[in-house]
Amino acid sequence: MKDYEAWSEFSDILRLPLQDNDFVHEIPWDAAAFDPALPLIDIGPGSGVTTVALADRYPDAEVIAVEPDGIMRSLLMTRLAERASARERTTVLPESITDCWLPAQCGGALLFNVIYFLGERERELFWSRMAQVLPEGASVLMSRSYGAGGGQVERKLSSTATVGRHEYQRWFEAEQLGDGRVRTSNTYVVLREGEVVREERTQNVIAGLTEDHVVDEIPVGQFGIEEIDERFLAIRRQPDIRR
Repeated sequence: MKDYEAWSEFSDILRLPLQDNDFVHEIPWDAAAFDPALPLIDIGPGSGVTTVALADRYPDAEVIAVEPDGIMRSLLMTRLAERASARERTTVLPESITDCWLPAQCGGALLFNVIYFLGERERELFWSRMAQVLPEGASVLMSRSYGAGGGQVERKLSSTATVGRHEYQRWFEAEQLGDGRVRTSNTYVVLREGEVVREERTQNVIAGLTEDHVVDEIPVGQFGIEEIDERFLAIRRQPDIRR
């Protein structure tokens, strides 16, 4: 099973309903200081949990959800279809954030984990795109590194859920490959009455980007970097430097 196929099947059931410690409950909206008078962007929202959170937080704002994966986008569309208040003002785009259509100006953007999966050229294009559409003072609210760039992550149980007679588990691990890349593995285990009845393992090889590496690439002449807390950074659009 491919990673995105497994993620589409298991991610929501392992996450919903949101627990009190889920990062969505801790999004620092006030510190991000989005401008809801302009469209707000959710970059790579997957099944749409963050898209709904964004729409709920700003009930009068237009939302742009950029999700290139077809399976995850289908889940996002289903979630929006069930929420009339969000579907009327949320536009879902199937392309990458580096080449999709965007409104001429946007009041802020959510960027959770996606930056760590982009290639070097894509990251450069991303910040160039944000500089084009974000007016002075608008921010990209970015999640901080989840640790895949920092070293070995031993196999650990990251989440569990129960549906009917089945218990679902997600096990995560990461290893350095020695060439600057990291192999991450997710193993999804299904148990019935304590016995394993199904197991799906997926792997991804990604660049082993540390938070410092990603932050160092942000154009300092166009953005300021604000450390909000241990989970989030606000990358705020600054006035363009003029000679």
